[in-house]
Amino acid sequence: MSVVPMHPEATADPQTVRWVIPAGTLPVVGEIAEAPDELGKMLHSEDVVSLAVETQAVVIRLADGRSWSGTGARVRDALSAALRHPRQWRPAETVTEDDMLRAALQDVLDGSAGDYIRSHGGEVTIVSAHDRHAEVRMAGTCTHCPAAGFTLHSRLESELRARFPALVELRATEEPGKASRRSWLTLRRRSA
Repeated sequence: MSVVPMHPEATADPQTVRWVIPAGTLPVVGEIAEAPDELGKMLHSEDVVSLAVETQAVVIRLADGRSWSGTGARVRDALSAALRHPRQWRPAETVTEDDMLRAALQDVLDGSAGDYIRSHGGEVTIVSAHDRHAEVRMAGTCTHCPAAGFTLHSRLESELRARFPALVELRATEEPGKASRRSWLTLRRRSA
């Protein structure tokens, strides 16, 4: 396998770096119990405290007393080598395809697509993620928005497919108890 592109992203915690990788690189999400090669050794040494996989990142926290300026190059090289062996990563808990779909969808909702929806007063929550089908509930201003379908498919679904290519369907329901109402704007002709 060739080199997997990656780049570091700072976090609020100076001991933690989020290493951004292409979606689908690793077949696991969540806390990692075992990683390949040198990265696995670092996880079980005094260098790395935790290792977690997101759909588009690996989050690594160094032990107290360690610094990224001192240990960062070794961690980067170990991560690069470990990414070449995706099947050797072992999560702390069993991860199903449904877990992967839910994590990818949550990642989308926590990211720029969710920010866009929230910036317009909307709210989207996960209803279910099962058998490659996902369902979300749209609430707030999304409930009556004529562009909700466009947002669902062009923003949410496209980003979700990038993170979880096996997606069969993404559908949305409106907030319970909120009936969708349509209002029509009537334009009158101006009299001359």
